[in-house]
Amino acid sequence: MPASLLASLLLTGVLAAAFWFPRPRIPAATRAGRYRAWMRRAGMAFALPTLVALALLGRLDALWRLPVEFAAARQRLPDMAAGDVIVGALAGTLIGLAAAAWRAKRGGRPIGRPGSLMPRSRAELPWGAAVAIVAGTTEEPFFRLLLPLLVAIVTGSAMAGFVLALILFGAMHRYQGWRGMIASTSFGGVMTAVYLVSGALWLVIALHILIDLNGLVVWPALSSSAASRSGRSA
Repeated sequence: MPASLLASLLLTGVLAAAFWFPRPRIPAATRAGRYRAWMRRAGMAFALPTLVALALLGRLDALWRLPVEFAAARQRLPDMAAGDVIVGALAGTLIGLAAAAWRAKRGGRPIGRPGSLMPRSRAELPWGAAVAIVAGTTEEPFFRLLLPLLVAIVTGSAMAGFVLALILFGAMHRYQGWRGMIASTSFGGVMTAVYLVSGALWLVIALHILIDLNGLVVWPALSSSAASRSGRSA
């Protein structure tokens, strides 16, 4: 089977998985069940299609090597050493997380509506950490690698693939409201640039996990601590 035909069939299935993921679903009976259900769904919608599609294409090496199809898109960005990008991205993210933690400690609110996955107690913080890890390890390979690669093989344009991936990534976060969608789309754009310049998929996975850990662990933990102190002093 020609690679373009196989990629077209896989692209159809991948898009179906992306549209299936945010569909309304029956709530789990418990909070723990809701977290488990979300992680299972993310694995089925993003991780499984990524591994299967790359294996069928014979492109599993794309998980650790920037695909040649992305070369033209890479040339549109500044020429920077991969090591510098890695250090800068990690340092910038950590500074941003420290600033967000400072805001949370003082009663600030996260951008957008966090949704039902936001931990409501300290007992749920480990579930928040698990969701952050699953989100980073499933969504980044899907939206930053697989979807753009399939579109590039089918159309010859990796940029079209990255744009489509950004649109779908932002739409997937519509439960956070328009501010959350804008923030998520902007975040996806930054992750795309970091991935292309560094060529390191593991880096954007790590950054995604760190940022989600801030929203799903650090923020609720510090916010609840601040609220408790305020209640005791009132």
